[in-house]
Amino acid sequence: MLCHHLGIEGPKALVSSRKDGDGLYPGGEEDQDTTQQDEEGCEVSPPESPSAVQAPIDTFLDISKIRSPHSIDSPPSARASRSGTRSDLISKGIITATIAQRLVQHYFSRLDHYLYGIGGEYQGLEQLRTSAPILLAAICTVSALHDPQDRTVYEACNREFRSLVAKSTFEKRDVDYIRALCISSFWLADASRIFCSDAIRRAADMRLHRSFDALFDDRSAGAPSAPSPSSQNPSVAADRVRLWYLLFVCDQHLSILHNRDSLLRSEKAIAVGWESYLHRAEANEADVRILSQVSLLVIMGQVRDVLGSDNQTPLPAALASQILNYSRQLDKWYTKFSGLFVPNAFLGEFPKQGLQLHYQFGKLYLGHQVFKGLHGRPIPPQFLTAATMAHDTAVAIFEMILGQPELQEGLVGMPHYFHVMIAFAGHLLLEICQNYYEQLGIKVQDDFQLINSALHLFRKTQCIPQHPIWRMTPGLSRKLQDCATSIGVLVPSTTMPTGGLAAQSVMPDQQHSVFYPPVPSAGTSAQPIDELLFTDFGEFNFPDLTSNFMT
Repeated sequence: MLCHHLGIEGPKALVSSRKDGDGLYPGGEEDQDTTQQDEEGCEVSPPESPSAVQAPIDTFLDISKIRSPHSIDSPPSARASRSGTRSDLISKGIITATIAQRLVQHYFSRLDHYLYGIGGEYQGLEQLRTSAPILLAAICTVSALHDPQDRTVYEACNREFRSLVAKSTFEKRDVDYIRALCISSFWLADASRIFCSDAIRRAADMRLHRSFDALFDDRSAGAPSAPSPSSQNPSVAADRVRLWYLLFVCDQHLSILHNRDSLLRSEKAIAVGWESYLHRAEANEADVRILSQVSLLVIMGQVRDVLGSDNQTPLPAALASQILNYSRQLDKWYTKFSGLFVPNAFLGEFPKQGLQLHYQFGKLYLGHQVFKGLHGRPIPPQFLTAATMAHDTAVAIFEMILGQPELQEGLVGMPHYFHVMIAFAGHLLLEICQNYYEQLGIKVQDDFQLINSALHLFRKTQCIPQHPIWRMTPGLSRKLQDCATSIGVLVPSTTMPTGGLAAQSVMPDQQHSVFYPPVPSAGTSAQPIDELLFTDFGEFNFPDLTSNFMT
C-alpha cells in the first residue's frame, strides 16, 4: 500500500536461495552462473530486494530501471561476448606459450612471495588463460620486468596490459581484475597510481572491505543481508581481506611517495583492527608479513597527518615531542614483529631483512620532516636529535644493502617502493652532507664512500632499462658528484664491473644481452631516460628537497 500511495512500482518478489525439485535455481543452470558472475562484478547494480539496499544509488537504479549492460536484466545479446572464448597474450600472438610458461613459473616461484602470495589459487598457465586472462597479462608483464635477458617481451606485455586496462575502464570486472591491478601497482612504477586508484574504486563497488566482517559473522548475532561468496566461504573471505589489506598498503606507499592523502580513509577502522585478523587460527606467515606492513603504515600515516609532509613551513618547536613519540612507536612496532618472522621457503631471510629495511624507512620518513622549510638555515636545537636520526638511518639503509646478500638478490624482485625509498635515502643523505655536515659533525668522506659502493653494486645488477634500479643509478651518481664538488671533496673511485660499462652509451642487443645500469661519463649528460618511466613520481619532491635522482 505504501508503494501505491507514493505512486511507485512495488518491490520485486524475494529471490529464494533454495533449490527447486530438480536441484537447480529457478531459471536454469545457465542463469545461475550468469547471476553469480554479475554478483561478483564491480559495477554498482540495483538490489534484488528492498532488504538488500545498501546505498541511495541502489534505490535510484531500481526505480529508474537503469541497468548495466552486463547485469542480469540485460538481453542475452548484450552478454554474449562473456560466454565466448577469451583471448589472451598467447592467442593474440603477442608472446609464445613457451615464453608465457617461463614468465608465469618465475612469477609464482619467486616474485609472488615478495607480495605475500597474492596470486591466489592460480598456479599454472592454462588455469590463468581459462579463468583470468588479464591477471595473466599482469603477471607476465611484472615477470618480464625482472628478466634481464629480454626487454622486448616486457615492452610487448606491458603494452597489451595497459591496453586491456584502458579498454576496461567502463566495464564490469571481477575480483581477479582487482588482483591484477594490485599486482601491477606494486611493481609497475610508471603507472602505479593509475592502477591502484582503479583497483580501489572497483574494490569499493564490490564492497571488498565487508569480507572482513564475513570472517567473524558467525561469532555475532548479525548476518549479512545479502549472501555473497565471501560470506559463505571463509577461505574466499580471507583471500579478499588479504587483497584489501594489500590495496591499503599500496595506497599508503603511494601516499608517502607522492605526499598526498591516502584514498582508503573511510575503512581505516579495518586497518587499525588488524590484530583481530592476525589472531585467527588460520593466520599464516604471509598474514604476519602483510599485517606488519599495515601496522607500520598506520603509524606512518599518523606522521603524515600530524607533521604534514606537504607543508613548506618549518615544524613548530612543540612538535619535537611528537617526533619522539612516533620514534618510540616505530621501535615498539619492530620489537613486536621481529620475533614473529620466520625464514621463507622461497625468499630465505629476505622477509626479516625487509622488515628491518621498512623500519629504517619509517625512521627516515619521520626524521626528514625536520628539514622542511629550512632552506639551508641551521637546524633548530630541539630537532637536532631527529636530524641525526635521519642521517644515521640513511647510512644504515645503505649498510644493510651492502652487507646482506638476500637484499642484494632482491634488488631485482622487490616492489618499486623499496627502490624509491632507497633512492630517497641516498638523496637525503647527500643533502644533509652538503648542508649540515658541520652542524651534525658528519664525516662526509665516509658517507660518500658508502653511497659510491652502493652505486657500484647497482651498476653490477642485471636489469632491463625500464627497471627502477637502472633509472635511479645515473641520477644518484650525478647527485654524489654535485655534492662532492660543492664542498670540495673528491669522490672515491671504484672498480668498474667486468665487461666495461662505459660502452653502454650504445644500447646492447635487446634480445640476448644482459643489461646493466649506465654509468654517466664525466662532462657528458647521462643516457636519456624513457619519458614514460617515473612520470608517475612528479610529485615526489619531499619539502625543501629536490628529488631529481631519477632523471
